[in-house]
Amino acid sequence: MPTFSQRKSGIERRRLPPEQDWLFRSLIAGSIVGWLLFVAAMLLFHYARPELQTGFMQALGINTEQGWHHSLTGWLLLTLVVTVLLSLVALLVRGRRSRRRNDGLWLNLMLLALLSASSLVWLLAFAG
Repeated sequence: MPTFSQRKSGIERRRLPPEQDWLFRSLIAGSIVGWLLFVAAMLLFHYARPELQTGFMQALGINTEQGWHHSLTGWLLLTLVVTVLLSLVALLVRGRRSRRRNDGLWLNLMLLALLSASSLVWLLAFAG
């Protein structure tokens, strides 16, 4: 067991570098999966939203879909919920695991959680 002076002197106490730690690798993989899910959610949003009907289209008598596509909207909600949960769990695990100032903030997970949660709130408020 290290003494108090060894703990405060800045001696490296970790046995493995972060790149070889399974939890660190799984957090990186979870971050990548979260961003891929967010991109998939944005693609689902594109196909689920109502189509824009311009004045030119109205003049020609072209009808467009004016409502949300229900099955795609359900998949969109599910994808956004999973993305928010995945990013929040990764942030909690990372926050509990890091103990040093130079461990980094992982701003990408914070941004992913913020974007996904705000997209989910917007979708529930305006698409429903």
